[in-house]
Formats: sequence, C-alpha cells, structure tokens
Amino acid sequence: MLSIRSLSMLIVAEENPENFLPLSLTRATFELRYGALCPLDRALIVARETGQEIGLRARAELAEYLRAKTGLPVNEDIPEDTEEIIFDGLPFPTPWEILAHSDKLISADWDLWNRDHRNLRPKRLAGVHIIGHASDIFIGERAVVQPGCVLDSSAGPIIIAAGAVIKYSQIQGPVFIGVNCIVDGARLRPGTSLGPHCKVGGEVSATIFQSRVNKAHEGFVGHSWAGRWVNFGALATTSNLKNTYGKIRYQRDASTLIETGAQFLGSLIGDHTKIGIGQLLSTGSNIGVGCNLFGGGVAPKYIPSFSWGGNCDWQEHDLELCLKTVHTTLSRRNARLRPSSETVLRDVFAQTCGEREQFLMKPTYAAV
Repeated sequence: MLSIRSLSMLIVAEENPENFLPLSLTRATFELRYGALCPLDRALIVARETGQEIGLRARAELAEYLRAKTGLPVNEDIPEDTEEIIFDGLPFPTPWEILAHSDKLISADWDLWNRDHRNLRPKRLAGVHIIGHASDIFIGERAVVQPGCVLDSSAGPIIIAAGAVIKYSQIQGPVFIGVNCIVDGARLRPGTSLGPHCKVGGEVSATIFQSRVNKAHEGFVGHSWAGRWVNFGALATTSNLKNTYGKIRYQRDASTLIETGAQFLGSLIGDHTKIGIGQLLSTGSNIGVGCNLFGGGVAPKYIPSFSWGGNCDWQEHDLELCLKTVHTTLSRRNARLRPSSETVLRDVFAQTCGEREQFLMKPTYAAV
C-alpha cells in the first residue's frame, strides 16, 4: 500500500500579498502570524502528524530567502503521481479583518497549542493574582511570571511560551506571548499576539508583533501589526480610532486608497523600521520597511520604505547606512542577517524607489 507521503504533498501558497503591504514586502503571506502561529507553522504540524511533504509557492523574489530560512522546496515541480493538497492559510484576506478577530483567533489556537506543547503551569503562582480560571493559562518551559503580575483569563486564554519573562504586568486574555519574550511593566489587552523575542512595555491592544519587536517603554499600540526588528521609542503612540468614530481608509501604496470598512485600525509597519520617541501615528498608517521616524508630532499616514525624517523634513534613507544599522541591531541580540534576507531588503529598496520619489516631491507631509 502506498503511504500518504508518496500520494500527496501539502502546498503552502501565498494569498493576496498586495493586501498585506508593507508586511508582505519582506516575507511570504504564509509567514504572517495570527493567533499563536503562522500558516507555515500550522502546515508543519500537520505534515509531522501525517508524514506528508511540504512545498511552498511564493513570489519569485522571495524564493531564495525562503529556501535558506525553511530548507523546503519553493516553486518546484512535484512528481506527476503526487496530488497537490492546498493548505488553508490566512483566515481573512485583509490585515484589518485579522486584527479585528485576533482575540478569537488566539482562543481558537488554545487546543492546538496545548496538543503540541507541554503546560508547566505550577499549581500555585506565588504573588500572582489570577482572575478567571488558572486552567485557561499556559506557562511553558523556563517561563517566569514574577510576583505582582495580574493574569486575567476571564475573557479568554493566556499562552506564555517557553522562556518568556513577565514582570510587573497585567495580561488580559486572549493573549499569546511567544518564546523568550520579555514583558515588563505592560498592559496587554485582548487580542495581543507577540512573536518570539519581543520586548514589550506600556499598553498594547489587539496587535500582532511578528518577532524581535522592541517596545520597551510607555506608549499605546492598538490594532496594529509590526514586522521583524521594529523599534518603538518611549511614548510612541498609535491612534486606532477616528475622533468621528468613522470608517478608516488605508493607503496601501502610492496609488491605492482602500476603504477598509473598519472602525479600529492602527498602523502596519514594515521590518527594520524605527519609530522615535514621542512619535504619533494616525489611524490606518502605512509605514514601510527600513524607515526612521523622529521629531515627534503626527507622522504622515503613508511613508514609503526607506524614508528618513519627521516634522515635514524627509529624505531617502541611504541603503548602505540602513543595512549597517540592521547588522548592528542584530549583532546586539546575537543574531545575524542571512545574505538572502539582505538581498530581499536590497530588492525592496529598488522596488519602492518610485514611491519614495513621489513622496519626497510633495510640498507638505501633513497627516491626512
């Protein structure tokens, strides 16, 4: 009898990458996290259980990066006698829909996470105030919740993954805290999903951090989605609701304005962007890859990748200087930028040259 492995292959394919700009400039959409995992993580769990192989389908410019990161075949033909099974990917076709349902998506991952990970929550957490049921709290290996913290699982589960450290914080589930995160002096509201190695303080609500995001200080981030290695300076704050309570429009690129139909939407922020101290981001902001915002005040709602400036004074972020900062940032965390990832950044710089030129030619950069 033929095995499942020889009969079928799970195909993990991109979906609507244009809808997830700027996050999708540097990653495949199946790397975008929601709940506790990303679609590729979910496919790997299924493949491990069924013995199936996995093949990836993505934009050509991401192929080498994905091969280097995952070791999986990308955009390769499969044998004629093998059936392609398309793996279900993102739960919604737009980021604002995923953010609006982030709390429910975290709750929906509770059983999957517990099936694949061991809950080492002690019977008693000394000095920790628990609201709701302790049985709805997951604490992974080497994770620490210090005395004085409040864990509120009354509205949904709290998952604290391996190696995470929680200090002087209030966590209101549903919330997911990824591997080796440090949550210090934070208020995490329902729907917050933190990828691995994030540092978080202040208030965060209904927001997704991909990984390695540094928001260590006070400031509010709500209904927002930040890529890898994004840094929020002290008191940097996003708006996620208009004063009129109206629906929010999103500038997807230089020529496309989208009526989202969403009442709540903060900022979508590309990889390696730095938000300076006291910087204010409007509802529905699109901040590209490799940007550096500073000077306080309200930033433009749309800032193309590799832009540098603030207070109506903008210029192109020199690519080589940006990459130097990227390498320095990663080395401080004992990480290294893969050559294929650097190639992706260089490609994004070239792809977005026209949009930067249009942006820098504008007579004013006031938020609208």
